[in-house]
Amino acid sequence: MNPEKDQIYIYNSGELSLIKNTFAENEPLLYAIRKVLFQFELTDADKALLKLVNESVLNVLKKRILPEISNVFPLGQLPSLMANLSQDLKVKDVREMAPQFAIKKLQIAYLEQQFKVLAGEDVEQKIRLSDMAVITEDPEENYINMSTYLFLLGYIDPMLIMIKTIAGNKDETLEQLNTRLKRDSSK
Repeated sequence: MNPEKDQIYIYNSGELSLIKNTFAENEPLLYAIRKVLFQFELTDADKALLKLVNESVLNVLKKRILPEISNVFPLGQLPSLMANLSQDLKVKDVREMAPQFAIKKLQIAYLEQQFKVLAGEDVEQKIRLSDMAVITEDPEENYINMSTYLFLLGYIDPMLIMIKTIAGNKDETLEQLNTRLKRDSSK
């Protein structure tokens, strides 16, 4: 499957419609998803909202938050969590890159784990966000954990805000959405 003709965002028209129908004027659902991604305690109301997260919704969230490279992305829109390693790879040697690779591996493992939770799978959450914020006697462990912790704190919310922005208002047409997103991206 290729991108749609004239598709300029990572989402095709069906996915944009799904995002709009799921998240427009439904900020509590985004907050419930956020709670899962940050391992916050869920209320009964959160658990009820999370039942709206079916496989299709999970896929559009993953496409933004935990993307896998594929040919469904339009030109210039290949998202990857590995992208921020490219500058370091140009200036650091193998030994210097080892902690960077460990950090990236932990970031991805954490997000994969939380997406399984979001999908309703019964998984033991072995990777705990709160544990990453604990400073130990091991400087390398501290570096890896704190780098991962700070990345996740600075990454998850902006991705959810992007979903919220794309969702916009229910009465907005797809054409109006495209116009607004183009205008917003040029700021």
